[in-house]
Amino acid sequence: MKFTYSSGHRPLDGYTLKRGIGRGGFGEVYYAISDGGKEVALKLVRDHQEVELRGVAQCLNLKHPNLVNLYDLRTDQRGDHWVIMEYVSGESLNTVLSRHPEGLPLELAREWFLAIARAINYLHDQGIVHRDLKPANIFLENGMVKVGDYGLSKSISTSQRTAQTQSIGTVHYMAPEISTGNYNKQIDTYAAGVILYEMLTGHVPFDGESAGEILMKHLTSPPDLTRIPPAYVPILSRALSKNPVQRYASMAEFARAVEEVSEPEKLRASSAGTPAVRVAPSPSKELAEVTVVGGGPVTLSGVIGEMSGSLVMAALLAALATGLGAALAYRNDFGKHLTNLGMVFYLTIAVSWMILIPTKFWKNGNEDSWGRRVVMMLLGVLVGLHALWLEGWSGSMVLPLAGANSTGDAGEAVAANLSIAAGRLCYFGLVFFALRWWKLTDRQRSQRFSVGPILAAGFWALILLPLWQEILPWVVVMLAAGIVQLASPWEQPRPHSARRVRLRYA
Repeated sequence: MKFTYSSGHRPLDGYTLKRGIGRGGFGEVYYAISDGGKEVALKLVRDHQEVELRGVAQCLNLKHPNLVNLYDLRTDQRGDHWVIMEYVSGESLNTVLSRHPEGLPLELAREWFLAIARAINYLHDQGIVHRDLKPANIFLENGMVKVGDYGLSKSISTSQRTAQTQSIGTVHYMAPEISTGNYNKQIDTYAAGVILYEMLTGHVPFDGESAGEILMKHLTSPPDLTRIPPAYVPILSRALSKNPVQRYASMAEFARAVEEVSEPEKLRASSAGTPAVRVAPSPSKELAEVTVVGGGPVTLSGVIGEMSGSLVMAALLAALATGLGAALAYRNDFGKHLTNLGMVFYLTIAVSWMILIPTKFWKNGNEDSWGRRVVMMLLGVLVGLHALWLEGWSGSMVLPLAGANSTGDAGEAVAANLSIAAGRLCYFGLVFFALRWWKLTDRQRSQRFSVGPILAAGFWALILLPLWQEILPWVVVMLAAGIVQLASPWEQPRPHSARRVRLRYA
């Protein structure tokens, strides 16, 4: 993708461009840093300037937690117009949907939709129609859903659906009345209905080989609601009505309908295929909580795929760490220490894998229980068995694991062997039991990589070292504590306290 400017350029006074983000029908968007250090997105307006600048100007002073902030409009020395706006580093709903080809879980779809509804309802209260509502314009950052491009601009990131009309909007989300040029805020209600349909099924209600074919389906074809959970059928039937008068009068009313059928009892009834019973909404439902989590795999195949990638990454990192350690510590006598290096490499992989495999299936990264501790201890014992096998195979044990000492009593040799074996098993069993290793692989841990857990692991590994009487396992445990962090996916964590925003009902 070719951009007008490259990293380091300063076309607008006070801002340094870092990289291009995307291009659309209205211009180019860059990630930039202000002279004061603030991260922003700068949009260079190229085409349809009158529409773009008018839309942005009327939105500059809008403030809502679910809207991307617009800061200012500026003109550079060449006469080009720039929009300065909030930089959102999180991923788009478009990206989240790509990981869920069969649709989002019902509760997750509900949280996304209610946040979108709050944003659009606020815009409507200000007399503004979005006109280009689609998943590529909706983002998740730090647990907060944000709707962008409400200044009538194209998306920052490229939408998965490229068919566009020459007027405002993306054809897959375009209400039928747009073709006549006579429309109002009901086109946003229709687009929100299409998005809800897509979140529930993984597909848009109307698709085709060309923009004309898709538009014709919007005009004439009823949506296929057979794949929709039964409780949502009447809601989407109304939201996707061809006649705007028959749709919900406001996004607040649309949101109330979704809240009413999204209660746990109704979700269970919907999943079981039984009709949902209408329940009167309670006043407490006026408070909606945004706690959307984006990104984690929700299917067994997704978990296994992610785990496989982490295991491969852990093995590669173990090889890299062992190689660097050998280059730094044993440059002159590498051959003498080849056996120890092999032990470090294989044991680091074993420890890392025994941490990664079970923790991929433990969803709550902050939960601590005796069950988890015992499971980790048993896995640590397996690592100890692996260590014994490696020592017997490499011949590096203090005494043979089988047979008697040729110069001493056979009973003493057996006792010594048993003592060594018990030490190996107990060492890793206790190291695995002492720490909450699953926190290092939690997708929403506070940091991608932290030295603190490595130091904690090193402390316990050092305290238990008399069971092993060699420095080797201490190195292995500290390496594994760093490797499992680097090999595990990471997302921005949710805020510690949920943000509550009152939904304004029209």
